[in-house]
Amino acid sequence: MAKDCVSVGGIQIAIDPRVMSPRMLEVIRSGDYERPEAYLLPSILQPGERVVELGAGVGYISALCARHTGVESVAVYEANPHLIPLIKRTHALNGVRCSVENAVVVSGESGGTRTFYLRDDFWASSLSPGPYGYRETVEVPVVGLSDVLARHRPTMLIIDIEGGEVELCRDVALPGVKKVFIEVHQNIIGRNGMKSIFQFFLERDFHYDQWHSSHGVILFSHVDR
Repeated sequence: MAKDCVSVGGIQIAIDPRVMSPRMLEVIRSGDYERPEAYLLPSILQPGERVVELGAGVGYISALCARHTGVESVAVYEANPHLIPLIKRTHALNGVRCSVENAVVVSGESGGTRTFYLRDDFWASSLSPGPYGYRETVEVPVVGLSDVLARHRPTMLIIDIEGGEVELCRDVALPGVKKVFIEVHQNIIGRNGMKSIFQFFLERDFHYDQWHSSHGVILFSHVDR
């Protein structure tokens, strides 16, 4: 195995100390990186699944999805431009092909840019200047969620956007989406934010799927009527 990658759960993850803090490298090398998601996903993904991931990190979860038998397509959107080469390398290491785009996905319309706040631990980078200190900022293209849904026609959304989930889950329809696998960050969004997310999915006929959720990693499944 090359020195610039680590094997986690059978997936080769590209690593680069220039964009990964020592803490992030330690978590990845320990095998604990995205452990709840990686454990639950095999029982969630189904044949014909079309996956869109918002907040791709270094491409581990998208590679895991793309390697799963019967998954039709995987598209990822990542706001941190420094992670795009790592995502693509992770995909190449695992022999998978995914659509990869450097963009912030919002509930509104496409166009313009948003300020993205980069932190030493890349998983803490976000659209908000708080609650943690940040290292630098970048301007990132904005894509509307409705345009993402129209382009990729996903059956499943995977969302891990470090507190941005409240802003995303607002005033948008989810046509064709059957499952939303989302990490919620109560320490950032608070109890009102948690309430608004559950209300958003309730109003769109999704239910909290207890059997495929773990702590802050939640599956909302659509209830067909």
